[in-house]
Amino acid sequence: LHSTKMLKYSAYALLLGAGATEAFAPSLGAGLPALRSAKCNSNSRLALRMQDDNVEYKPVIPTLENPLAPDYANEPTQFERQGLVSKTEKSDKPMVGSAGALEEFGGLTRREAYGAGGAVTVGILAVGWAFTRNPGYDRKDTTRDAGKVELNKEALGSAEVKTNLAAVQASRDKLAELYAKFQADNNALLSEGVKSSFNVVKLRDEFNKLTFAVFDEDTQIKTDRIVRNSIQSLVELEQAVKLKDGVARSPKRVAATDKWFRQALSEFDSFLAYFK
Repeated sequence: LHSTKMLKYSAYALLLGAGATEAFAPSLGAGLPALRSAKCNSNSRLALRMQDDNVEYKPVIPTLENPLAPDYANEPTQFERQGLVSKTEKSDKPMVGSAGALEEFGGLTRREAYGAGGAVTVGILAVGWAFTRNPGYDRKDTTRDAGKVELNKEALGSAEVKTNLAAVQASRDKLAELYAKFQADNNALLSEGVKSSFNVVKLRDEFNKLTFAVFDEDTQIKTDRIVRNSIQSLVELEQAVKLKDGVARSPKRVAATDKWFRQALSEFDSFLAYFK
């Protein structure tokens, strides 16, 4: 019994070894007549069927006169060549999802239509979330407005707070000076003045030092928003005032410049109102 099992396992091992050799190193068995004359099983359920031996393979070679461009629409598939499936009849009915097949999709494929619909849906949901989200404070609450909050009087007397407050006030005065120049001449060259007068990084640091030193955490929620709006207005203003030499500002550019000047001045005034 033991010897029978050993013979059985040896046969299995020999079979697996021969299969692995033929699969990974077919050149090793190329010289064996038995392997070279072996036929594949014609049953498609067991293996892929190969061409008959009596059929001569004649490759078609393209030439310059006849390039023989492949006809992918009528060319049989690999499974059809091997006889595993029968060639399906071509239908004149347009396929659902093919480009231009369905008028209701406007010439889009089904995947493109679904993708566009999904993108629009996500965009609508994002806009709805942006309008309904909680900003972190009650917009109608006025208890933290300027003149209604108590400041840290000890911090107000420090030299650092006084220096930063004076710097913010100077930035506001310079902004008002440039705005007056713009009102006097809508085509005034203001780009260099705005760029050199307002260092966004330095100004943000001055705002933050005043905010952390003087206001409590609840008030900082509102003042931080004012600071962000002030910085954003200055960035937009720097882009709006750009003007090429010899080119007058268009009415649209004049309106945009005026808007960002007034917006920036309003934000500065809202912040400085807390210290009056």
